Amino acid sequence: MALIIEELNRAHRVQMRYCMDGEKFTLGRAFSNDAILEDIHADGRHAEIRHEEDGSYVLHDLNSVNGSQLLGNLQDKSVKPGEISSHQITSGDIVQCGKSRLRLFYSDDAVPAATPLHSLESLFSGLSRPLNAILLVLAVACSTVLLSYLNYARSYEWTLAINILASATIGLVIYAGAWAFIGRVVKHETHFFAHLSIAAIGALSYTVWEWFSGVLNYNFAIGDMMEALDFLVLAIILPAMLWCACYLATNLGRGWRWAVSMVLPIGFLGLSLVESLSKLNDFSEAPEISTELKYDNMLLRRPVPMQDFIAGSTALFDIAIEKEESEPRNMDSSTAEDTSSNAEVGQ
Repeated sequence: MALIIEELNRAHRVQMRYCMDGEKFTLGRAFSNDAILEDIHADGRHAEIRHEEDGSYVLHDLNSVNGSQLLGNLQDKSVKPGEISSHQITSGDIVQCGKSRLRLFYSDDAVPAATPLHSLESLFSGLSRPLNAILLVLAVACSTVLLSYLNYARSYEWTLAINILASATIGLVIYAGAWAFIGRVVKHETHFFAHLSIAAIGALSYTVWEWFSGVLNYNFAIGDMMEALDFLVLAIILPAMLWCACYLATNLGRGWRWAVSMVLPIGFLGLSLVESLSKLNDFSEAPEISTELKYDNMLLRRPVPMQDFIAGSTALFDIAIEKEESEPRNMDSSTAEDTSSNAEVGQ
């Protein structure tokens, strides 16, 4: 039975793995050690592990400046951390020499079952290709410029198109770069082009929805209800994008990944939705209708001739007012006498 020594980085990921099958294994910064630690806080000969006659492994600190510490055990949570000068190693121990963390296992320990690949791995692999990401970004930029051109009433200027292209491209690159940086720090994996492709798909989906919502509002004058529909669309796009980003860039478990991707975007969107819905019943002197210019072939409803609209317009503004019948007043005798006397005086 050999001893496996794993050197961990700050993200607790294995950056070097050693197998000790002899009688002694040394650790330190000196090049003569079996494990050379790139750590200025470790001594030249910091510690050594010895294989005892009874088959156990014992770690001895070699009077180092910063000492050796037992940080815990992955398999036995009852193990308390503390300073060690001589420690009999148990499989799963985590020790620190200087600032270098080492994880120790026996070679005959059972390894966990393999984690199945997610069904979206093949999709993420395709999105990671630079060409696919660049094509998606170009599709977003072109569709955004086209949508602004169709909704622009005045003469279209090329400077406006350049500003839209630059804004869309820079925004997507910043989003992908931020998540790539997080992935580099947390998982040591960037996936920049995958993040860029996912952001482009989300932006392209919302651009298509903007065009469709314009046609919808042009035909049916939905008004304030468009904000509720926007909420439903964004409540699908944003959680999907955030879930993919968390999957690629973080080590969150499935439950936490779903919680973060659903709670954060829907929570922020819900605040604006509540404010919009609270204004639906407010009276407005001028009804909110779509003022966008559209081609007549985008009209889905059958137009009403002007004369027919004028003829039926009175029914739109006639409001039936229900009159309450007043109850007869019962006057007592004194009131009646006062009335009759007042009438006589008047005569």
